[in-house]
Amino acid sequence: MRLAPSPEQEEFLQSVGDAAARLINMENYRRRQRFFEGNGIDKSWKAAWKRRKTEYVEVYKLLGSVNFHETCRAIGEMWKSFVELLKAMKEGKLEPWQQAHPPGYRKREGQRLPIIFVRYDNYKVDLQKKVLRLGYWNVELRFSGKPKWLVKPGAKQGRLTITYDPVKKRWYAHVIVRVKLERERDSGLKAGVDLGREILAAAAVEDDHALLYRGSVMRADYYYFERKISAVDRMLSDPKLKEMDRSVPREERRRLYGKMGRRREQVFANLAAHLAKMLKALNVSVVFIGHPRGIARDKAGKGNTNTWSYKELITRMAATLENYGIAVFAVPENGTSKVCARHGCEVVRKPRGLVKCEKGHTMHSDVNAALNILVRGARLLRCEAEVPERVKAYSFTPTPSGVIERKRKKRKPHNPALKAG
Repeated sequence: MRLAPSPEQEEFLQSVGDAAARLINMENYRRRQRFFEGNGIDKSWKAAWKRRKTEYVEVYKLLGSVNFHETCRAIGEMWKSFVELLKAMKEGKLEPWQQAHPPGYRKREGQRLPIIFVRYDNYKVDLQKKVLRLGYWNVELRFSGKPKWLVKPGAKQGRLTITYDPVKKRWYAHVIVRVKLERERDSGLKAGVDLGREILAAAAVEDDHALLYRGSVMRADYYYFERKISAVDRMLSDPKLKEMDRSVPREERRRLYGKMGRRREQVFANLAAHLAKMLKALNVSVVFIGHPRGIARDKAGKGNTNTWSYKELITRMAATLENYGIAVFAVPENGTSKVCARHGCEVVRKPRGLVKCEKGHTMHSDVNAALNILVRGARLLRCEAEVPERVKAYSFTPTPSGVIERKRKKRKPHNPALKAG
């Protein structure tokens, strides 16, 4: 939800958010020193809570007992996540370019970034009046937006997090909502999803449907913002530019990065929502998603898997599909583009994104990979999956404003008389 505070309320949010950020920075500094000195990892919230009346007494009085405790729990969750990342890195579950770093500090260019954590029972959201009430401080903040899950029957609100965007200069409130979703297991079809660069996502269903989502818009956005940001970087690298004149280019650089990220997030959101609706209409109950861990791992920049944020896309797709009652499972994707999904033999790459196996079977390369992911996922779940003999593919282009269906060109009828003339 986007908040619309008055000048007095904005000053209040700034002071409280700065105090919470100061607490996070001090506690993370203490824990980072402990980690780098080889004394282990402190992932408990109790360590910060014990200092509430000594080192952190000013922050404790400003946040209150309940919200100070919630901030301590948030700090503990950050370090628990770091421990899990270290474990995943040791087990080889992270990409080679991914590294686990301890939680850092909430600051940018020497300035603290305000943040406020409020416990689930210390605030109320009035959906009719569009007002957010903070209990301990007795403050009412007006907001805009349409909370989706709070209106669901049986929904339980969790932690409230209030953040400030220094680029857009706006305040936002994020509410965690716990909702029980019902799903009928093993009552529908299964589908496999393959991710890539030209085709951002390719979904193949057991019957005879395939959905192709092209990444042309996101790729064009990336090149456009890359040129814009490079121009600003060249300006900042000019040694003749005074330090006092660098603030405007830096602000423009942050704005460009923020806008590029928001457009990418909206493309992913629209793609995931459209895919979930289509699969739900096709009676799909289980989806297997393959992570493209092997795509151009030795390349940098535009060819690297980190460039296209596949992890973010997988997370968005999994959450949206689960919201539609569709179970989602992660499947290793390595080698799915090299064999035929129908015959199991090696395939040969052909022009126009096609693959051909030695038995004469030809199929779209991304659809073939999606079917292989479907078969592999079903095998891991110890169930069967049918590979259709013919597949009817539908092409879509996800954009930040929606998903556009690509219409097929009508072919002109063959006229032998024209050829003879």
